[in-house]
Amino acid sequence: MSKPDLVIFDLDNTILNGDSDYSMINYLIDINLLDKNAKLKNDEFILDYQQGQLDFNQYTNFALKPYIGMTQNEINEVIHPFVEKIIEPMINIFSLKLLHEHYENGDKILLASATNELIVKPIAKRLEIKNVIATKVEFKDNKCTGKFISPSALGEGKLKLVQSWIKDNQYKNFKGVTFYSDSINDLPLMEAVEFPKAVNPDAKLEKISIEKGWQVIKLPKIWKEIFFLYNPNENHSQ
Repeated sequence: MSKPDLVIFDLDNTILNGDSDYSMINYLIDINLLDKNAKLKNDEFILDYQQGQLDFNQYTNFALKPYIGMTQNEINEVIHPFVEKIIEPMINIFSLKLLHEHYENGDKILLASATNELIVKPIAKRLEIKNVIATKVEFKDNKCTGKFISPSALGEGKLKLVQSWIKDNQYKNFKGVTFYSDSINDLPLMEAVEFPKAVNPDAKLEKISIEKGWQVIKLPKIWKEIFFLYNPNENHSQ
């Protein structure tokens, strides 16, 4: 019996209308776990990321600092309200429909995000995605150290982690694999899969996608709450 086709989804600006990591920092500022001065630094980092020039070590030190010394349960008490209040409305209903179309086709779904696992795993649970790759976070004595475990899931690191996942799950190679992403940072994985699909891509990825003949998908960026306001008969659980 042949294995189901593997379909990989990026998270930020692909399934979500926005960046979960960036939004998390702003949320931590709002609930006073970070100083308001962090907003400027957060804005600088997101610009670097969008240009494909992010210093991941610096950013991770910044993003994980609020969790240092916290247990996983304590972190969950912060993350879960964030997912409910901030992430839920950010879900792009059209990306969600695309995701469910692949489920209906019997495909295996893998969520692969450069964002740290503290944020990605609860979002994946909300999206009912069981297979997840994200930047792993170090814990010692059951407490967060504020460090990530190499490799990160950014750029070449994401490619390496997906390659390991493919091997562990008995897929032979990238033949037949589809990957949806918006970001130039995902170029290594886009070039590796058989079916790269650029979803609302940034300018750099769109240019490369057109040059290489990759499919470019422009999904409406309608926030979920607005969609259901004007489409009350749709199933909210999708």
